[in-house]
Amino acid sequence: MSIHRIISFIILSLLYQQISYCQIISETPVDSLRTMSFQELKEKIWGIHKIDTINKVYAKAYLEKGKDIDNSFHISRGYYNMSRLYLDHLEKRITYIDSAINVIKNTEDTNYLAFLYTHKGAISEEKGVFDKALNYYLEGLKVSKKTKNTRYSAILQHNIALLKRYFGKYEEAKELFKKCIAYEKLNIGKKRNDTLPYLLGISELIVTYRKNKEINAAICLNDQNIKLAKGTDIECLFLLNTGIIQYHQGKYKKAIDNIEIGLDKLSKSKYRLEYGNHYLIDSYLFLGKSYNAISKKEIATPYFKKIDSIILKSNFLIPETRFAYLKIIEYYKSRDDKNNQLYYINRLLYNDSILDRNYRYLSNKLTEEYDTPILLENKEKLIKELEAKKNKFYYGLITLLFLTLIISTLYTINYQKNKRYKVRFNELILSKNEKTEPEKLSSLKTRNNTNESNSFADMNIAEEVIEIILKGLDAFENKNGFLEANITSGILAKKMNTNSKYLTKVIKFYRKKSFSPYINDLRIDYIIEKLTIDTKLQKYTIKALAVEAGFNSAEVFSKSFFKKTGVYPSFFVKQVQQLDNQ
Repeated sequence: MSIHRIISFIILSLLYQQISYCQIISETPVDSLRTMSFQELKEKIWGIHKIDTINKVYAKAYLEKGKDIDNSFHISRGYYNMSRLYLDHLEKRITYIDSAINVIKNTEDTNYLAFLYTHKGAISEEKGVFDKALNYYLEGLKVSKKTKNTRYSAILQHNIALLKRYFGKYEEAKELFKKCIAYEKLNIGKKRNDTLPYLLGISELIVTYRKNKEINAAICLNDQNIKLAKGTDIECLFLLNTGIIQYHQGKYKKAIDNIEIGLDKLSKSKYRLEYGNHYLIDSYLFLGKSYNAISKKEIATPYFKKIDSIILKSNFLIPETRFAYLKIIEYYKSRDDKNNQLYYINRLLYNDSILDRNYRYLSNKLTEEYDTPILLENKEKLIKELEAKKNKFYYGLITLLFLTLIISTLYTINYQKNKRYKVRFNELILSKNEKTEPEKLSSLKTRNNTNESNSFADMNIAEEVIEIILKGLDAFENKNGFLEANITSGILAKKMNTNSKYLTKVIKFYRKKSFSPYINDLRIDYIIEKLTIDTKLQKYTIKALAVEAGFNSAEVFSKSFFKKTGVYPSFFVKQVQQLDNQ
């Protein structure tokens, strides 16, 4: 759901004022309608606020009439009207909006230009094209700030807050939503339907509180405003929030009831096309979670699959959807349905790659073109105020500002690092059961490769000795001999009735490693396998895990673990525990 779409629609509807039912006149020639006034045509086009009743004949007549008198404003609105005829065709809608923008952008009607950029961003966002949506919002924000249009500045900041929330920037999103709600509250009582923008902002803030695990704040805000929303077309959103909050409280059956009632009301709302996909995704996600919680996985799984259907249809992809795929995969694994497991694993991996690209783009773009300009604007404002007042805290405040920037940067770096660790962890888990043992040579006599024969000669070891060492290594690995804490090449060589020089040469050639990395990698593979199946081991300290794996030092263990896997053991253990708790 996006407030921008509803607000924009309401604003446009108020501009049109008089509204009448749309008449079906598909047989009427466009030329015969040009005698009607623009106001009359608008009344016919917009009908009773239902976008799906826009009549193509009237819309075309409006556009042609605008062209006849060469009026930029009416031509632009004509193209906008045409864009609303293609709700399911993103490219056509964008094409018409671009035409509307090109006509109006060099005129003085900058308010309508801000509206067009807002609408262009909204329809892109609804189809999951978040990078382009952000570009359009930023363009609209430039226009609205230039003309000091506080109305559209608030709408566009709300839209940017939604994008921040989609990708986990909850604290930043909360602050923007609060500013927009404060603005909307000032407008209550001034226009018809003026509570809708306010309530929609409240609903989005409730969602943000939920996602940021501030459940008490979400409950309080929902309870304060649900009576105000009662009887309106957005009551369904508060019912959905109520149900999802009840899930967090462990009231699973009540959660199911309220979410289902909310979805039913949503399907009947005249703004149902404006609410967008994230409320549907949230609703299906928590219906599935609630049914899972009462051990009804057969009912839960279809709801998780509905989320995949939404993504396939709209490309609206946000991080919360990962959970649904994990549960679907888990369900089919329990039924030993390998085909469906593979299908949804591939869907998850594909979506992860898209999410990663979207996050990196939006994070950088928001920082560079939205957050940083605001910080710089605030910085300049502070400097001017401090200079005017000769404030003795000048240098302290500037230092604080730069510290904020540094902390934000460190936070971003840390977040991206953890994201990389999570990706690497997922790769380790997915590939754990697919790993093959290192290639081993059971008999030298079976190998006829000339280059390898030359290498045998280079080692200056008899082939019979090499084969004895290889068999010894196989037994050493199979019996977990590498767990011996103080194992050295000398000790191992003695056990194999050979010398350490021969042993290390064979390991170097056949295991492609020197002795220490060879031993450490075997130990890391062993402890990874144990951690994924032994919940008691997951509670060990890092030092205890090091001992379990045969290391004398927790530091050496951690470094070896990171070198082998790309993540530290503490992170790996935490992620394994989270998987077990899901």
